[in-house]
Amino acid sequence: MMADVSSTQVHQSHPDIVAGTSLLHPHARTFPGGLQASGFLAAQGGELSGYFDEPSVTTRCTVILSGTCSMKAGGQKYHFQARDLILARTSSETFTFENSAEFSALEIHAPSMLLAQMHVEPFTGIQARPLGLQDLAMRIAKQLLGYLRTAPGSCSQISTPDVLRGYGMAMTILGYAFTSWGTEKTQLNKKNIARLETARQALLKHFDRAPTIPQLAAMCDLSPTRFKELFRQQFGCAPYALYQAHRMEHARHLLRHKNVTETAMEIGYSNVSHFSAAFQRQFGCAPSMWQRQIL
Repeated sequence: MMADVSSTQVHQSHPDIVAGTSLLHPHARTFPGGLQASGFLAAQGGELSGYFDEPSVTTRCTVILSGTCSMKAGGQKYHFQARDLILARTSSETFTFENSAEFSALEIHAPSMLLAQMHVEPFTGIQARPLGLQDLAMRIAKQLLGYLRTAPGSCSQISTPDVLRGYGMAMTILGYAFTSWGTEKTQLNKKNIARLETARQALLKHFDRAPTIPQLAAMCDLSPTRFKELFRQQFGCAPYALYQAHRMEHARHLLRHKNVTETAMEIGYSNVSHFSAAFQRQFGCAPSMWQRQIL
């Protein structure tokens, strides 16, 4: 675990020799008006902790391009997966972050003044929703990541047309994110928040068997479809994505004192190879290899 990493250190422009080598050294560019874009690439799973230290409240727009990740901030933990579009408004606070192997993401920082000029309504917390493979934001995020990987380390070294091209892609993603959210965001009331938390606790109570979506929806007095929408809005991921992430974390704990087969059986896998594949998707290595590393 790496501690005391500031967000401004991560998102500054890095020398080409280290840019893209880890989550601490993304391909990052600052555009006119203070707009920032960073492209993250990580071949191996990892984790870090630190703090947001931007001088004012910052709006982050993130597209997860591949892999999975989790972040804890503001007393809540969020889990995200490929094709998630995330809007987050952060202030000075600590965070922890963990990513799977083969992880990549595009993140845009929008200064408050820019959003005010765009007449964007302020929001709080972290919001997430899935994108389709052909979604405009998904396609442009991949293009912008490619742009960041090939552009020189400083905008002063880039021709004006290329600066405008990168700036235009970042602004398009921002515009898409806020426009598409405008008609979809529902303000959760206290009763729904409490019911969703009850459903979350029931979901994570047993890792050898998961309640069905209809059972969880009934706890919230919601239809299954509406339950899944509000669950993702509140917790940042789909119910079973949250369940699987916690299930694999529990498996990692069990592997400290049980063998792979025992661990698989205890968390409800009758097929050990299926468990091994799920573990590798989450952490980037087989459970047997992870066990050898820690024992």
